[in-house]
Amino acid sequence: MIDIHAHILPGVDDGSPSMEDSIEMARLALQSGVRAMIATPHCDLPGVHCVAARDIPLLVNLLTHALREAGLPLRIYPGMEIFGTPQTAERLKSGALCTLASSRYPLIEFPFADYGPEATDILHSVLRLGLRPIVAHPERYAYTQMQPQLLSVWVSMGCLLQINRGSLLGRFGERAETLAHRMLERGFVSFVASDAHYPTVRTPWLRDAAAFLLREYPTELAWKLLDQNPRCVLRDTEIETDEPRWFD
Repeated sequence: MIDIHAHILPGVDDGSPSMEDSIEMARLALQSGVRAMIATPHCDLPGVHCVAARDIPLLVNLLTHALREAGLPLRIYPGMEIFGTPQTAERLKSGALCTLASSRYPLIEFPFADYGPEATDILHSVLRLGLRPIVAHPERYAYTQMQPQLLSVWVSMGCLLQINRGSLLGRFGERAETLAHRMLERGFVSFVASDAHYPTVRTPWLRDAAAFLLREYPTELAWKLLDQNPRCVLRDTEIETDEPRWFD
């Protein structure tokens, strides 16, 4: 499996606080079947210290060296989780923000409440750059829970959607769990990722999410969401999507 969303870089955001915790997160990921991970520290998130895009490759190299010293063969790639603002497209264009693994795919999150129309405008501006946004954990946003038709708008524009392992398993409340399952059933999901923050809670353990998908959905869907589509991100190749059953 490949995890495209994890806060594993130590000491740069609200994720792993130390190299020791990052090493333990990598150990858990490997034990759960993850072989590659994109490090996605927060960027432009209000109230959170954000690492500069130019510094992320160095931090990834430092973590990779520490993992090698610990005998942990987890491959780490650079990325970030971008908090969407009206300046996001311009900051991507200038290089102040980076995409996942230097691909065409930026990972973008939005506020959890009262931001639907603004999010749509921001996604439009990013698409106009020739990039293909991946919206992080939309099942957790109050406005998509209330109006899932927004997901139809974003997907019809060409955006991709990533849901969290925790939502799938009911860790973020009933509304997030319900919408995550509805999105899966209707064909809206392109990725399942950990959004891991720590080695003790919100961990990078993806095996339980894989087991759930294999139990409840066709095998090929689990493979697509946890390996095939993430591999396309690493290779910067086109991700093919089928037309979902739209939310009316």
